[in-house]
Amino acid sequence: MNFRSGIKPDVKVTFGDMIFMGMARERREYDPDKSFQERPLQARVYNLASSTQGEQIEVTVPEYVDEKEIDFNAPVELKNPTIRARAQASGNGFANVIWTVEAEDIVEVGKKTSKEPMNEPVASGAEKK
Repeated sequence: MNFRSGIKPDVKVTFGDMIFMGMARERREYDPDKSFQERPLQARVYNLASSTQGEQIEVTVPEYVDEKEIDFNAPVELKNPTIRARAQASGNGFANVIWTVEAEDIVEVGKKTSKEPMNEPVASGAEKK
């Protein structure tokens, strides 16, 4: 099996209902020589509660997505999530598997993403001032 592009889950089956818990941290590029300067943003990591998993999960969103202004405990959904695995050495000859969830965006249930066009009616010429 080759999962270089990650695993594409069935969101409803894998995560169930999700609740927004807040931002966990910003992930920035590591530069040991310039640690005193502002390092470029790589991604933002958010905490979500998952009804199916029965616990809090971390979801990573790319840096080009605006910071989320979602109320605590608001129902949310993931746009195009991917699950990836990586190994982390534990120092005793073994490794731990770290599972990460990445998504293109996190949006409130029933709201549009910032990239989706708003379908507003066009006003007639009589209504213009």
